[in-house]
Amino acid sequence: MNDSIQKAIAAARACLGTPFHHQGRAPGVGVDCIGLVIVAFRAAGAKIDDRTDYARRPDGQSLVKALEAHGARAVSDIQAGDVLLFRYDRQPQHVALATSSETMIHSFAPAGKVVETSIGDYWKRRLAGIYRFFSNV
Repeated sequence: MNDSIQKAIAAARACLGTPFHHQGRAPGVGVDCIGLVIVAFRAAGAKIDDRTDYARRPDGQSLVKALEAHGARAVSDIQAGDVLLFRYDRQPQHVALATSSETMIHSFAPAGKVVETSIGDYWKRRLAGIYRFFSNV
């Protein structure tokens, strides 16, 4: 795992327990799922444009466009540092940061906070895309 991935995961883990807050970007105070990924990637040195003009249920197509506009490429296998895009219904509307091929960290509204969990069957059924920003070599 390269240094950028380690930094991103460490920054996300530093947010564990941070309350869920729609459009939040403040570790320890409040972040949403998108905010957590932005905090993590900025800590790793990535130049990420941010916008907070999205609804509580973000538009899935906008999420995909934003990932691709920032240089993410779609891949088929999950590795640490990948951004995972999930759907609850037709449109993708939730993101998480993979911490391994089997675990992820995300700010999850039903949990009310940032949590690290297994990528179990519930999440695998909802997986809409895997995006890689950093090379793992």
